[in-house]
Amino acid sequence: MDPTLAAQGAVPDTDPEALTRLRRFGGSRLVSDMIALFLESMPRRLAAARGGLSRGEPKIVEHELHALKSSAAQLGAVRMNRLSLEGEQLARAGTLDGAAGILDALDAEQLRVERWLVAARTAGDA
Repeated sequence: MDPTLAAQGAVPDTDPEALTRLRRFGGSRLVSDMIALFLESMPRRLAAARGGLSRGEPKIVEHELHALKSSAAQLGAVRMNRLSLEGEQLARAGTLDGAAGILDALDAEQLRVERWLVAARTAGDA
């Protein structure tokens, strides 16, 4: 991600350069496999976090959002990373106040990230 954009507060929702860096590191096959794994695990992680929320279990929410945050960061899903971090921090503090809204935003972001990653993989960018 361009550091000048971040400094100006204009952080993009995605960072396509993350995919380029991964490709340089491990090749297109690695990136394609990582995308497939992420697209498979993302809905499960969000469902598990929502389950933890409904049962009042902040540790579950924290764990699932931590894992989602890390994977999103690796693939350049910047907004998903930020939302996951926010939810993780809430849960780590032992509160779930506001977590439902964060999970709703993550659900919406899931659709956008999925479209972006599928398009990147299909176009050969991944």
